[in-house]
Amino acid sequence: MSRHHRLGVRLDAGATVVVTGQVAHHLEHVLRLRLGDRFVGLGIGGEARAVEVVAVGPLTVRVGVAVELGADPVGRLEVWVPLLKGGRTDDLVRQLTELGATRIVPWSGERSVVRLDAKRARDRVARWQAIAREATSQCGRVAVPEVAAVAGLPTTGPGIFFWEEAREPSRDVLATLGAAGDIAVLVGPEGGLSATEAEALVARGWRPAWLGPRILRAETAVIAAATLALHALAEGGY
Repeated sequence: MSRHHRLGVRLDAGATVVVTGQVAHHLEHVLRLRLGDRFVGLGIGGEARAVEVVAVGPLTVRVGVAVELGADPVGRLEVWVPLLKGGRTDDLVRQLTELGATRIVPWSGERSVVRLDAKRARDRVARWQAIAREATSQCGRVAVPEVAAVAGLPTTGPGIFFWEEAREPSRDVLATLGAAGDIAVLVGPEGGLSATEAEALVARGWRPAWLGPRILRAETAVIAAATLALHALAEGGY
């Protein structure tokens, strides 16, 4: 019963509940759940309960005992993700959800290759939110990370931005902020951060950090930054 799925209904102990809509279609026709199958159901209030399929067409489950799920992160990690080409931002949203990010902010900078008009930005954010929901169920988390609207450079701090011209190692910068219980990190786009952007971030309370001597692709830098930040937050497994 390690897998869990959001059912979109109230899950009161002992109740028999009919599941409808896209959720039912996914469980019945994609995952092919059958009579007697058991899994952890997540209700509309975030409750997690053991459920058993007692009928299909429509899908009906019997609600059992409460289940403790321990995969949600302890600290809060906000990751500013650059808009990238070729579906790579999609991949980053999925991976960051699996790692333990609690808020993901897609952003566009001076040297970003990808540019989105208002409609395309809204469509992309809706797609990323759906990806985050799917990844949340897959990796065992309960709380879905927030995927914010596409933004420009952050206007407030504090936070850490990773920049090839920084001098202080990332481990030292992260160590000073991890004790607070939440960290915001930012990685630049394919073309990197401009000096003007770096200056603006510092003025807003962000600190520059160095990720080492090797040249990293933007998506590699995002995953490295998030993992290092989770370690600084003392997240289990990091």
